[in-house]
Amino acid sequence: MEKAKKLLEKFLDLLEKENTLLIESIKSKEASNTLLETIKEKEITLTKILKLEKKDVEPYKELLFKIDDLTQRNKLLASNNLEFINDIFEAIYEKNSTTKYTKDGNIEKKRETILNKKV
Repeated sequence: MEKAKKLLEKFLDLLEKENTLLIESIKSKEASNTLLETIKEKEITLTKILKLEKKDVEPYKELLFKIDDLTQRNKLLASNNLEFINDIFEAIYEKNSTTKYTKDGNIEKKRETILNKKV
């Protein structure tokens, strides 16, 4: 039981660190590199949590709610960062841009043909 609490607390700490780094990563390469390391560590911790039984984590519902809330905030922040970066690239390379990042992180190819161009 104590192992479950420690893993959940570690995961929450990593989410809080990720949240800060998502904000800083827009302006700092070092923050981006640290963010990648944090995400990898978060994945390792999550793998350990997923190996636990349900009865081991049930007593820590408050921690689970905090984890869920912070996860949702981080997803939104990451999505907004992606949109911001996409807008910058589009503003700089708008005429020559053939690709665009979608909100789910995929690359979308823009195909302009004579049929869909403005006349």
